[in-house]
Amino acid sequence: MAATCPKCNYKLKIKDWRPECPQCGVNILYYGIEERLREEADAAEHHYAKNKPKYDRLKFSLIGHPLAIVRLVLGLLPIAALLLPMGTLNYVLPFQPHTANVNLITIISFFVDKGFDLDALTALFGSELLGKGVVYFAIALVSMALMAVLSLVGFFLLTLSCSPRGYRRNMVIPIIGMVFVTVSFISYVLMVKELNGAIPDIFTGTVNPLAYIAVMLVFAALIAVNVIYKKKNIPVKYTDVSELLLPYNERPSTIEKKKAAAGQKADAPANA
Repeated sequence: MAATCPKCNYKLKIKDWRPECPQCGVNILYYGIEERLREEADAAEHHYAKNKPKYDRLKFSLIGHPLAIVRLVLGLLPIAALLLPMGTLNYVLPFQPHTANVNLITIISFFVDKGFDLDALTALFGSELLGKGVVYFAIALVSMALMAVLSLVGFFLLTLSCSPRGYRRNMVIPIIGMVFVTVSFISYVLMVKELNGAIPDIFTGTVNPLAYIAVMLVFAALIAVNVIYKKKNIPVKYTDVSELLLPYNERPSTIEKKKAAAGQKADAPANA
């Protein structure tokens, strides 16, 4: 219990155990509770109004326009396209022939499942017979992995498309992705050429350029959608909550309500 009454400042004594003030009769525990709750509500509404534009931009970036939805779908397709067979590998290891379609998953699993480690791969770089082919293979693998990571990061960054640097970011990421696709394709072709010539009885490979073209087309479509979106200059739709930034008693709606209530009270005696 408070040391003094919040209304009349009466100094409470030990015998004043009741919740009501013995002098003015006000309930000390609940005195001014409406004002305190209003202050807490003001603070919550102010925080909401301050962050509402960010939520509106995020929502509009993802589903605020048909082009945004198309961009969202295209943002996932590069990752899915990496599952397409980029080519085939035919190898005899140790004495049994194997054939595998090459994509991001199979290349990584090839190293993991077959027990290859980084030290063994590094040692092969210096081989006169297999060195170049293994280097090209590693570059193709790293390029595909970076392309996958970049695509995943780009997909999540689509939520920031309506930010000041959103357009530039949405353009740079697919362009870099196309560079990785090109590097991976060239490296894979050179790897197949080198290993086919070095150990034809142990290794043969083929390249599927259509898979690389498909990934390139997805990135190109993503760039085209961003360009169209920029040229249309589509404005972000914001919900107007600026009134909530003002204290409750200073809001136009609150003032109008008070005026209306005062008018009803003034009309009540006349009607009676």
